[in-house]
Amino acid sequence: MTVEEAIRTFRAVRQFTDQPLRDEDIQTILNAGRRAQSSKNTQAWQFVAMRNRETLQQLATCGAYAGHLAGAALGVALLSPVEGGYDLGQATAYMQLQAWELGIGSCIASIYEPEKARAILGVPDDQNFRYALSFGYPAPNPTRPSGLKKGGRLPLDEVVRWEQW
Repeated sequence: MTVEEAIRTFRAVRQFTDQPLRDEDIQTILNAGRRAQSSKNTQAWQFVAMRNRETLQQLATCGAYAGHLAGAALGVALLSPVEGGYDLGQATAYMQLQAWELGIGSCIASIYEPEKARAILGVPDDQNFRYALSFGYPAPNPTRPSGLKKGGRLPLDEVVRWEQW
């Protein structure tokens, strides 16, 4: 799969099969996040990888749109001592695209109850915890969540302005 193909075909996957991920694939995904670019090469991130179903189910209750974590084969908590998230965004994108190349789906979850999530995982107070990722093999016939806009992307000329607005 080329990078262009990965970007073109990538989609958020919120429903997964029960099949576990191979340890080698998990290492490859996590390593992709580690290799992401960061501001001044600070690498201001830590990842907590989770495969325990009970932990994933508990974490799924920490945000209105985090439910997909409960069915994931792997969850990754994205932590940083820096508030914001640009660098975590880079790590997230790298992990998601790497997973997609391996045939593994993913979705980002907003953690709206960071203190609750922090307690579940034992995350220290000096780490910001606002996002997590779910990973797993895509379910063959997922149901569409209500309220989701139908897929597809706006044409390039509707989102790009040249030189000025």
